[in-house]
Amino acid sequence: MTRITYVVACVWVCLITDVAQAQVTINGGVGWSGGYAIGNSSAELRTNAPGSLTPPFTLFNVDSRISPSPGGEVRVGIAFSRDLAVEGGVLVARRRLAFRITGDPETAGPQLDGETLQHYVFDAGLLWQLPVLRGRSVRTFAGGGAGYLRQLHQDRTLVETGQIYYVLGGARYWLRGLPNSSRSLGLRGDVRLNLRRNGIDFDDRMRIYPTVSVLMFLVL
Repeated sequence: MTRITYVVACVWVCLITDVAQAQVTINGGVGWSGGYAIGNSSAELRTNAPGSLTPPFTLFNVDSRISPSPGGEVRVGIAFSRDLAVEGGVLVARRRLAFRITGDPETAGPQLDGETLQHYVFDAGLLWQLPVLRGRSVRTFAGGGAGYLRQLHQDRTLVETGQIYYVLGGARYWLRGLPNSSRSLGLRGDVRLNLRRNGIDFDDRMRIYPTVSVLMFLVL
């Protein structure tokens, strides 16, 4: 066996040992995602004013947005140390594309419900257990990561994809067992700030919206 093969074999054994000793946490519950604007447009008419560049007359404006909605969430984390973990998750929700008419003197600006969207987010990131606000059964954490966004229009006729970048903070409370112990059970709450790129948007701009999650976790 060459020296390089021996070193690679030692590193591989160490990695396998670390994974086998890593603490796995399964989280499941509900998440609420906030709404955000996706652009606006105007209905305009040409006027009879003299000149080649006549200003248009605006009949009304239409503001488009994704409405707030709940969803189901599952997350799996692998802790390789007492304070640092790698985590991945899936968020599934049904979101509503809504429109509001403004600037029309004949109406009071009604909101119209558009189509229902199938909203999926697959993400991965790092969690750091904070050294502050610790109790016997409470741990606070912060983290960040990135994900893949997939949005399906109503009747699954068109798919839009994008990216999600996020930072989060939250806390875990143990109902059974203690922090960093196996076979423990508890509740987790976190607030996430999402930066969305691409996906369904009429202006092709970066959008920011929050997500609040309440999950039950099981440490294996």
